[in-house]
Amino acid sequence: MPSLHKHIQPILCALVAVIFFWPGLASALVINEMRFGEHPDKTRMVLDLSEEVNYRVFALSDPYRIIIDLPDFTWKVGSIYKPDSSGIAGIRQGKLEAGISRIVLDMKAPVTVGAAFVLPGDNSKPNRLVVDFSPAAASNPPMQVYGMLTGGGMSAHNPSTLPTRPPADNVDNISMEDPAVIAALGTAPAAGPMAVPAPARKPDKKSPPQADTQKTEPPYKKPLIIIDPGHGGEDPGAIGKHKTREKDVVLALAKELKKQLEATGQFDVLLTRDSDKFIRLRDRVNFARKHQGDLFVSIHADSIDKSSVRGSSIYTLSEKASDAQTAKLADSENRADLIAGLDLSNEDKDVANILVDLAMRDTMNQSNFFANKLVEKLNDQSGVRTLPNAHRFAGFAVLKAPDIPSVLIEAGFMSNAEEERLLTSAEHRRKVASAIRYGITAYFEHVRRNERS
Repeated sequence: MPSLHKHIQPILCALVAVIFFWPGLASALVINEMRFGEHPDKTRMVLDLSEEVNYRVFALSDPYRIIIDLPDFTWKVGSIYKPDSSGIAGIRQGKLEAGISRIVLDMKAPVTVGAAFVLPGDNSKPNRLVVDFSPAAASNPPMQVYGMLTGGGMSAHNPSTLPTRPPADNVDNISMEDPAVIAALGTAPAAGPMAVPAPARKPDKKSPPQADTQKTEPPYKKPLIIIDPGHGGEDPGAIGKHKTREKDVVLALAKELKKQLEATGQFDVLLTRDSDKFIRLRDRVNFARKHQGDLFVSIHADSIDKSSVRGSSIYTLSEKASDAQTAKLADSENRADLIAGLDLSNEDKDVANILVDLAMRDTMNQSNFFANKLVEKLNDQSGVRTLPNAHRFAGFAVLKAPDIPSVLIEAGFMSNAEEERLLTSAEHRRKVASAIRYGITAYFEHVRRNERS
């Protein structure tokens, strides 16, 4: 078995080289500049593009965001000047799905997109995507989608060098009366608001296409919840003072949660294990992705060297743990694969680096939102205690699915005698499962509101 590393490592290195350096896979579109200008009634964003491309622009609420979807691109934007009046909290970008990448403007308050159009380049100016946005009158404004993203590009142009900081009151002196702007706005499908629904997080591949999205609601697909009881088989997990095994109590809690979720009639549920068997960490994630889960919930009940510490906590993915205790906990969990006789830690690190580079950033935001909902519902449940700062961050291997919002729940500490007793109580497990169920329901209500908006 030890020789396996020697064979896998070169393969992984070769895979990384193919992904990042193969000429045929390189992004044709280059974004060279992003800049903003202030106007009395709006903020204007301009992207300098190497090509004239299709696009999709829309705004979302709770949290407030402006979304710009483009064909896969190379990001060469340097420092970005953001006017104080723009309300921009942050800017991030990454891959959304095959052939499409996304730019997200995180906003401090609700906004509406007033216009979005592409201006073809010429000898003096590059191709530009222009997006106008302004504060929204309502907290949850109707969403308008501008443009149509079908991928691909047109002729390439050499972008000119433009200043990072624009004039105080405009960007590029673009006028809505400019013939080029009028032509851009008058050309379908980029002619202002289009009747295009926001893309769902996990479209139902089995659902037939709808003939008229304005009149017909797509069939409702129950979200699929993947529940992952930690440990199992030769890996007992933490052992309590009274010899209670973590693998047993988390399996019992997972089954209780599955029963409660299915009783609502709103969810489909699968367990990564429904008996006492060992499953490798990466296979738990692969199981969730194979079944196209909409949410991944891993359940644990760990142990630490301070027997007085008790309370539940929720973890979401971070490359850096939020504190030393969390880092130690994550390290011990990620080494669980050693028990099956194979140390996958080196390969997992390489794969994790690839996933982080390619991961959809919105997945981590969804995970964080869900974690906060869970903490809120756990605190509302009588008899369930949480740790201070109960939402924490760690590099747990089971949280690394790039396309499925994922959390790891520490239901309590086996090292605390009282919590060990509670975790063996069916009544207490019902309370914890009920709080998790409420959190899952609240999360998907939020997702559905965003899809309808």
